[in-house]
Amino acid sequence: MSISMTTTASTFVSTPGEILREEFLEPLKISAYKLAHAMHVSETAVGEILHGKRSITVPMAHRLGFALGTTADFWLTLQMDYDERTFDDSGIRQEVKRLVA
Repeated sequence: MSISMTTTASTFVSTPGEILREEFLEPLKISAYKLAHAMHVSETAVGEILHGKRSITVPMAHRLGFALGTTADFWLTLQMDYDERTFDDSGIRQEVKRLVA
């Protein structure tokens, strides 16, 4: 598995698209075109996920799960974990007033 250039606290984080490519498409010899066609989505949508430019939405997670024999939860968890690890909350901590101690 390759390592993403996105870091949080010196930890490398793979995008869901990297996992899709390296754990599913490459070993199974499935092209982005073939996956897009099977899921009835644009090749652009799949390409953007593979390049970390698009998040995996609930409908896309269901399509990926059905096409690749996994679950929607698998893809949504990958996306949520990636989002959480790469999110910078410093601005929110400065803007939001705490209401509960």
